This record gives sequence, structure tokens and C-alpha cells, in this order.
Amino acid sequence: MIPVAVIIVMVLLGNFMYVSGLANNDPISWTAGISHAICRVTCGRPMIDPNVGFLTQPLGHLAAMDLLHGHMPWWNPYEGLGQPLAGEMQGASLFPLTLLFALSSGLVWFHVILEIIAGLCTYFLARRLSIPVVFATTAGALFALNGTFAWLGNAVLNPVAFLPMLLLGVEMIIDAAGARRRGGWYLAALALALSIYAGFPEVAYLDGLLAAAWAVVRWFSLERAPRLVAARRLGLAAVVGAVLSLPIAVPFLDFLKVANVGGHVAASDGVAFLSPQAGPMLLDPYIYGTLFSNRNAIDGWGGIGGYFSVSVAALALLGLFGARHRALRLVLGAWVGLGLLGAFNLLDMRHVWNILPRMDTVALSRYIFPSAEMALVILAALGLMDFAESVRARRLYWLTTAVALALLTWGALDAAQVNDGVVLTNKARIIFIGLHALPFIAIGLLVVLGLFARWHYTPVLMALVLVGEALLLFFVPTAEAPKQITVDQAPITFLRTHQGEQRYLDFAVLYPNWGSQYGVYSLSAIDLPFPNEFANLLATTLDPSLSPSNQFVVQGGMTGVIKQEKDLIAHFAAFEAASVKYLLMPSTAVIAPALTALGVTRVYHDSLATIYQMPHPRPFYTTAAPCQITSTSPDTATVTCAHPTTLLRTELSMAGWHATVNGRAVPITTAQSAYQSIALPAGRSDVAFTFLPPHETLALTAGAVALLFLLGSWVVDRRRPTSSPRHARPIQRFARRRPGAAGTWRETSP
Repeated sequence: MIPVAVIIVMVLLGNFMYVSGLANNDPISWTAGISHAICRVTCGRPMIDPNVGFLTQPLGHLAAMDLLHGHMPWWNPYEGLGQPLAGEMQGASLFPLTLLFALSSGLVWFHVILEIIAGLCTYFLARRLSIPVVFATTAGALFALNGTFAWLGNAVLNPVAFLPMLLLGVEMIIDAAGARRRGGWYLAALALALSIYAGFPEVAYLDGLLAAAWAVVRWFSLERAPRLVAARRLGLAAVVGAVLSLPIAVPFLDFLKVANVGGHVAASDGVAFLSPQAGPMLLDPYIYGTLFSNRNAIDGWGGIGGYFSVSVAALALLGLFGARHRALRLVLGAWVGLGLLGAFNLLDMRHVWNILPRMDTVALSRYIFPSAEMALVILAALGLMDFAESVRARRLYWLTTAVALALLTWGALDAAQVNDGVVLTNKARIIFIGLHALPFIAIGLLVVLGLFARWHYTPVLMALVLVGEALLLFFVPTAEAPKQITVDQAPITFLRTHQGEQRYLDFAVLYPNWGSQYGVYSLSAIDLPFPNEFANLLATTLDPSLSPSNQFVVQGGMTGVIKQEKDLIAHFAAFEAASVKYLLMPSTAVIAPALTALGVTRVYHDSLATIYQMPHPRPFYTTAAPCQITSTSPDTATVTCAHPTTLLRTELSMAGWHATVNGRAVPITTAQSAYQSIALPAGRSDVAFTFLPPHETLALTAGAVALLFLLGSWVVDRRRPTSSPRHARPIQRFARRRPGAAGTWRETSP
């Protein structure tokens, strides 16, 4: 099928630098200090959010390896004192595509497949709206290359692929009800569940709100008779999709009960909004240069969640005024308008959004972008269709193009003061001029094509301009990635060989949570949600100066290393009590004399990393009385004691942990504010610990029942004859009008 092939090719072209091996998108090159990178002009940041390196890659890899080895990814022992893995969500531990992270190039193909899914579902959604094949293909390519996919990189983009799938599912329900056919609700239920399994509930929530608005307006387009059927199936899809997602939703909700969520609270998220610097970037994404290259524009880059492109905006404005699907167009336009008003808090709209349940704990200013991009892409496809079919639309085209050009020009003038004084090399200046000119070239081509409005192929050429601009904008960050990355494996091998179940503390070498990638235990952690017990231990005993408490990332180069050394010295005994055996430091750092005075000794050194050993780190397993302990994993131990005693395990104590001694369940108590303790009898004890999120057995059972119900309903509906003739929706195509109306297009049945 040509449209499917075209969309796949566009995605591969957008990721050409990665899939061809000309660039490496491994985020370890800029989210850790344990690699060498070979660059072209310079090693820029290919993605905005460093959580692609702290969370997406290492936690995804850990979950994939757990699953491939026959273990459910419930717990991550390599981060902090250990914490939930599936319940953390951002690792997308139970998401099917996460298995790709077992590959060395897993992140590339994970993103490529998500983009292909997004593009293909958008294409089929556009066809359901009777948008001609050429323009539906355009819509698919545009959403596959959207600004969120281009920029963010972390788990934020995972649910984005399932927004068009969810909207397509809604359209299938509406079509089936209108044609008096059975079924039609299965795809919507599956899309809803996948949106949640994908690992970023805030984006899934906003996408769900757009889908709900879409469903309402399309429901009213039905005649009265099938409305009840459509409502029942929409509700069934929502319920089945929600129950299908329980195996991942329940661990997340249980973790939230005992978690620190940082700034994701009403007092922070509920009032946050984008810097005005971000405004010009919406239509001219590289107005300030490539990602974070202009230090004057850090506020603009820090919170933005994507961009739109000026050519899409021009055609989306045109799409607002068409007659077909009038109500849907208005809803999509209102979604974009209200979303941007809330993102920038214009007219105090951020507080209006907070009326919706839990919206005050959602980072609206970043996570509204995927759904706004979806709305604009559909409007742009409708605008192209209108231009091809309507004389009125061709007249309006000049107005909407002029508005887009005016907004683009305003953005360039507004950004000039931010760019003023930025020093660029000659090569960088040429690149910057080219990037800045790209949107003006795109809008200029649309203006020129408008002069040939009656030419038969003008709408197709306009579609090429839209896709061409999207492709070039998408390509820019990939060209910033290094040509080659070499990870220094030697210190990692040393830790694997010597640390046992004890931990290392990172000083800007193997940043959190890269220990999860390489199977080495790290006290350093960065995450949200973050266990409250660990946060409290940090605040009271371990590292009270750490702020925020969920981020062990060393900031400020050597200044940050020196600060962390001082914190370690001040709470030396507490770090040893947390089973910290090694300190992993840059070889350029000079260890503080106070640490050597405390007995810290060097045990490994190379050009990148130096490893120091603590003098008396507490073993992972200890007993109150003298006992013989042997252990080959953090979850099992054999303990032989002369008298009854207690066993302390320096793993985080949390609901969901279970312990057995010689096969019998024993209670776990919390010791020293955070650690696990159990009672042992005299003699030999074979001890085993297992973690299962609270209520997960019920969640798995309910999810399995929902899946069987969905599959069974689909099979029954496929086999059961319909009670009335099946009226298939006509497949429409692009065709010319008869002579006499040359240069126009219309829809005809095959």
C-alpha cells in the first residue's frame, strides 16, 4: 500500500542519521561521564529531556532483560536503596515495545516504531474523515515527524503514538453504530490501554481529554437512533481499556501512596507556565539555534514540549473554516487555542484548566503539545482538502497564509533581542542562518503556490512543502548527535566483579540511573515517583543538603564533586551503613584529604574514572549476633547462627516485600527508618525475599479477564452474521472533476 510505504519511508528519512549508523543517539554521551564521543562540528544535545538517559534507556533495558530472563520487572535493585520498577512508570516496564531495549540500538527502533504507529494511525484516521489519500498520507507523515517526537526523547513521547489510534477507535465506534454494525470498540479499548502501559500518565490523560471531546462532537453527528448504541460502545471501550491497564496502573497508584512526587503537586504544576521565550519557537523551532546552543534562551528550551511548523499552522488556520466536519474543526481549533493559552497562562487560563480533575498536578505547559500537534495536523489536512475543492477556501488561503507569515515575522523580531550578542563561529553562523531561513522558505513556497491555485497539482505540491519542512526540522537534532560513542567498560567491569551486593556512590561518572543499564548497584538515584522512606532517610541522616532529594546528579563540574565530597565526609558513617563500598570519581578530580584520612583508598584508575573503596561498608546482609552468611544475590542468603537473631538487609522496606525462612513466610519490619529486618531461628536458615506490588494479583487477574473478553467479543462478532445488511463505508479517492471545472478536486466512490 503506497501511503503506508510513504509514511514509513518518511520516518526512516527523519531518523536516517541513526538507522544508517552515521550518528549514535545513545544518551550516555551527554547524561554520564563515562564515555568518549567523536563529533562533527560539535556534540550538541539531540534531545531536550535528560530523563531519556536517566530513566528511559537504563530502566527500559533493565525491564527488557528481566522479561527476557523470565522475571517480571517489579523491582529495581540497582537504583538508590532499590525501588519499584513497574510502578515507577517512566521505564514503561510492561509496554510491549520495551523489549527492544534489549538491543544495542533499541532506543532508535523504539522511537522509530512509535513514530510509524503514530503516522499510520493518523493516516487511517484521516481516511475515516473522508480526507483524500494524498492529504491523509500527508497528515500521517506530519504527525509521525511531529515536534514532540523530534525533541523530547524520554517517556513523554511514548503515549503520543496511541492518540491517533484512540481517535481512530472512536471513529470506528461511530461508523459501526451509524451503519448498524456490531463491534467497532476493540481498537479504542486497546489504544487506551497501550497509552497507559506506554509509561507517562500525564500525556495519556491529556490525550484522553482530547479523545473525549472528539467522541462527544462525533456522537452528536449521528442520527438519534444509533446514538445510544454508540454511547454504550464508547463506555465499553473505556471500561475494558481501563481494566486492561490495571496490571501497570495498580503498581503505579500503590507506589504513589508512599512516594515523593517532587514538583508534580498543585502548588507547583498548578501555576507553572511557559516562558515567553518559547513563543517564537512554536513556528520557528530553531530561532535560537539548535537545542540549548543559545545560553540566553535556556528558559525557552527548559519547559517546551514540541513545536508546530509554520506551514502546518497556515493550512490548519485554513482548515478551521471548512464546512465538512464543521463541529469537529471548531473543537480541534478550540483545543489548540485553549491549550496554548493555558501553556503560557494568557488570560489566566492555566487556572481555568485546573478546574478539570487532577489537572493542577499535570505539567500542562509541556504535555499539551502532542495533542495540540495532532489537532493542527488534522486541521491542516482538512485545509488542504478544502483548498483542492473550494473556491472560497482558495480565497481564504491568502488571509491564513498572511496571518502565519505575520506570526513568524513577529517571532523573529521578538527573538532578536535574545539572540543579540551571541558569538558564533563562521560555520555555526551559516548553519544558524539556514535554520532560521527554513520556515520563511516554507511559507514563501506556499505563497508562490497560491498564485497557481487553479493548477491541478498545486495542492499536492503544497503537501510536499508541509512534509518537506517537517522532515528537515525533524532531522536537525539527529545531526547534533555524536558520530561515535565509546563507553569506558573497564570501571563498570571492576564494579561488577568486586562490589557484590554493596553499592557505589557516583561523583559525575556513571550518573544515576545508569547502574540499572549495566547491572551495578548504585546509591545514586534520580526519579519521580521517588520513595518517601529513602527521601526521609536522605533528609535526616544520609545527605540532608541534597536538594531536591530525588536527584543525586552532580551539578557544576568539579564544584559539584567537591560539594558531594563534603556531604560524604559529614555523614560518612551513614553512607557506610547504606552499604556504600565504592566511590566512583572522575580521574581529573583530586580526592579530598579528609576522605583519605577516614580510610578511603584507591583501588582502580584509568583515564576517565577512579574508584575508591570505603574502609568499613556494611555488608548487604548483617545479623545482630555473630552468624555465618553466604549470599550470591540480593534476594537470597544462607545464614547459620548459634542463637536466634535478626537479619538486616539494606534494601528499602516497602509494602509488597515478602520474606521466607526455610520456606515459611516471616514478617518484615522496618529498621533504621528504611531497611528491612526479619527474625531468624538458631541453626541454618535459607532466606528468600520477593517483591510483588500490593494488589497486583487482583490487577493481573482483572487484566487477563478483560483481554479474554476483548478477544472473545471480537471473535464472536466476526463470526456472527449481521441481522441487517452490512453497509460498508465507501472508500473515497482523489479524482478530478469533469471538464468544465478544471483544476478542482472532488471525492468519488471507486
